[in-house]
Formats: sequence, structure tokens, C-alpha cells
Amino acid sequence: MSVGGVVFVILVFSVILLFIVVPGGYAKRRQRLQERFGPEYDRVVGERQNRRSAEAELAARERRIRRLGLRDVGRDAQDKYGAQWTEVQERFIDDPSGAITDAQALVETVMRERGYPVSEYQQTVADLSVGYARTLDHFRAAHAVSERAAAGNVATEDLRIAFLHYRELFSHLLGVATTGGEHVTAA
Repeated sequence: MSVGGVVFVILVFSVILLFIVVPGGYAKRRQRLQERFGPEYDRVVGERQNRRSAEAELAARERRIRRLGLRDVGRDAQDKYGAQWTEVQERFIDDPSGAITDAQALVETVMRERGYPVSEYQQTVADLSVGYARTLDHFRAAHAVSERAAAGNVATEDLRIAFLHYRELFSHLLGVATTGGEHVTAA
């Protein structure tokens, strides 16, 4: 067989291999991203209206978070922040709007302790989506109520629900589970 024939066979084999391997690689990447990001995957795909662009965005979020060097919160810090949360929760009865502001601030404090750069809202959501995609809707809902509360037009029941949303994210960030308002270290 001539050199040209060998090159042709190698080229054809390479093209065939490319059509077999690349789609399989994309499928595995897609599945991994769907599992990791859960509902956030669908949200980003819907916003981007282009699956590849959305997947590139999610992969970029993962790379950013790896570079941050996030850390767990130690037992002493868990206890300290848990006690602060209890104080904020107790103040809710007398000052629901103020307690929401304090809850949001405490969530941000724990985020900073973990190594998250708490910046503008959209970046914070993107950062949280990598490790807390299934809890992210809690943060979004609480943030929306906090924004309305700052404007002074929100019902106490909405504030209570927002507080519960913040508690859910707070507990996950801290690495504890909540039961009846008490903080218990997650197993």
C-alpha cells in the first residue's frame, strides 16, 4: 500500500473515531453536569438557549470554585454561628424585617468564612450553584423577599418564609442539619 493510501486509511479511521468518541464524551460531560447542578443545569440552559454555551458556563463555574480553595467551617465556628443564628431567630418575633437583614448578613459571613468572595448577587449565585445547586432556590427566594423588605412592602408571612429559606442555605453552608430550629452537626 502506498504512503497516500496509508494516510487515507489513518484519516478515515480518525474521522470515524472522532464521531464515536466525541459524542460519547459530550454525553458523559452533560450527564455529570446535570447530576452536579440539578435544577440549575436546566435553568442555565433555558437562559442561554444553547446547551453547549450553558455547559461551558457551568464548567467555568466549577473551575472558578476550584481556584477559590473553599474550606469547611470548624466545630467551634459551627457552634458560634449556630448561636448567632438562634439569636437572630429569637429577634424575628419583635423585628421580622431586621431579622431578615441579620440572617442575610450571617449567611454572607459564613460564606466568607468558607472562602467565598461575597460580591454582587449574580456572581454569588453562580458560585453557590457549584456546591449548593439544590439549595439555590432557597437563596433566590430569600433574596427576593429581602429586596422587597428593604423597600418596606412585604408581609410578615413572606418574611417568615424568607427566614426559613435563609436557614436552609445557612445550615448547608455551615455543614449542619436543622431540626426544629436547633442545629445538629450533619453526619
